[in-house]
Amino acid sequence: MPYMQPRVPPLPTSLDFRGKTGLVTGANSGLGQAACLHYLRHNISTLIITVRRLSDGEVVKSHLLAHPDVKTRKEEPKILVYELDLSTHSSVTAFASKIKAEIAQLHIVLLNAGIFTLDWKTSPETQNEMSFQVNYLSNAILSLLLLPLLRITAESNSSQGPSYLSIVSSQSYSNSRYIKDPIPDSTYIFDTFNDKGSFEPWSLYPDSKLLVCLFVRELAQHVDFSTVIVNYMCPGMVATNLARDLSLPLRILGRIVTTLRGRSPEVGARVLVNAAGASGKKSHGEFLLVYDVEPVISWMETEKGKLMQRKLWRETEDVAQNLVPGVLQSAGLAN
Repeated sequence: MPYMQPRVPPLPTSLDFRGKTGLVTGANSGLGQAACLHYLRHNISTLIITVRRLSDGEVVKSHLLAHPDVKTRKEEPKILVYELDLSTHSSVTAFASKIKAEIAQLHIVLLNAGIFTLDWKTSPETQNEMSFQVNYLSNAILSLLLLPLLRITAESNSSQGPSYLSIVSSQSYSNSRYIKDPIPDSTYIFDTFNDKGSFEPWSLYPDSKLLVCLFVRELAQHVDFSTVIVNYMCPGMVATNLARDLSLPLRILGRIVTTLRGRSPEVGARVLVNAAGASGKKSHGEFLLVYDVEPVISWMETEKGKLMQRKLWRETEDVAQNLVPGVLQSAGLAN
């Protein structure tokens, strides 16, 4: 690993989201809040932010509107706060239903919310392991639920170009244990991720991010990039509070490392906003580092990698269809 990360240039001044509506999850701090500010600086008309507690969202909204770069805009943006808890299916489906009922157009979806933990914890509602639930499954289901609105928006406003659906991933996906030790063909992926007997603390995060990569690559094969560009990206090492649930010694060590070589949230968020709004059709189904498409590790192109990708897709389809009957048909993904 190089000591210094590659430089991330400022977003182009010509980037303009005027007349568009964007959605950012996990907007209460760090990368999410910094991404929101970038969208506002580049004239987004309506910004939807999600938080687990509405009161926190109102604080973020006030903070964003009070920023000098936002206050000097000729037209005041509309910022809408929605509650979303990715640890539960009920919150995900309720949120998506509200968006579809209350929002006429949606041009950009940036799924940024996630967790980093070394503890085994399950969702009280779904009984799924929490990293799997939050980092992967809820984001996958939310993608399927919001895809129809993204597609309709692009089809009704062709002059504005395709919509964007982007999920934050991580280069750490290449460290997933399932690359060196693949899940047996006869075993369900979801069962493996929810098996406490195979729990490895430092694998939770990269394993969940591998699933994000596989899902986006498969989803992109079913979506026309002329209407919705689907991609995923890594913002690099960024000084945020993502590791807030770790022990004090690990938090201190992490703070030292990110201070020495980490990007600021403002810089890291440039990568997110480029992917979810400026990366173009070349990024469809691709992994982005800084502003460029990054080749995936060779395992992804092997038969083992492709098999896991197809298996994950089928298992995700089944859960989504059982949770929201007709979701695949609405998203235009039904066989």
